Amino acid sequence: MHIQHNSKLIRLGSLLQRFYFRPTFFGVEHINPNQPAMYVGNHTIYGVLDSPIIIDYLYTEHKIAIVSLADHLHFKVPLWRKVVTGMGGVDGIQEYARQAMQQGYSLLIFPGGGREVAKRRGEEYQLIWKERYGFLKLAQEFNYDIVPFAALGGDDVYELGFDANTLLEQKWFKKLLTVPSIGKLLRNGEVIPSVPKNIIPKRVHFYFKFLPNQKVDKELTAMELKKYRDDLQEKIYQTLQELVEIRTLNTKL
Repeated sequence: MHIQHNSKLIRLGSLLQRFYFRPTFFGVEHINPNQPAMYVGNHTIYGVLDSPIIIDYLYTEHKIAIVSLADHLHFKVPLWRKVVTGMGGVDGIQEYARQAMQQGYSLLIFPGGGREVAKRRGEEYQLIWKERYGFLKLAQEFNYDIVPFAALGGDDVYELGFDANTLLEQKWFKKLLTVPSIGKLLRNGEVIPSVPKNIIPKRVHFYFKFLPNQKVDKELTAMELKKYRDDLQEKIYQTLQELVEIRTLNTKL
């Protein structure tokens, strides 16, 4: 598998976000460009505000050509998929992740995937990981450390006007989802986005924090992996709260 990293595109892809949201990074001492790892964190609404900043930061500041596991839908849009692949993105299936790891790349993983970016009212900063822990099995297989991170700001830039849950509660739409081709395309409604009131996002300060590397013991059972994942989620939630406190303090200054 050929993986691309177009330095100009990576820099351009985050230009507006860097200027508009003025990101601040904490925990940079936990980033090691000499050791491939899995960077695992929360995804914010729509997914295009936070990830380009992280990709550019790791690539430009730390010389890490990270491979992001992107949602399948990105690769169904002709021009957009060129942007995604040019920034190191690959279709988020396990086999492609395995090939990237065989080549020694670090991975950027949002276990919440498409559902976590299609947030509804009241789901700000929620980790919607379901029962996914295949990424931990890959970390076991390739002896990759996990570098957890938290991203604050992305879920605060829009006020939702139309909540996708409103559509999902309609009987006619539920019936429409029973059509196999439509249900499969929309993943039973999971990837239907809510619509914001404001087209232009609010200008808020973005904060990112990387946590210490974590090992994934190769001897962990399926139940132990589930607990590992739950503990990982809890650390990200705690870090998000820390970032909220930092933001509140900075706002008062």
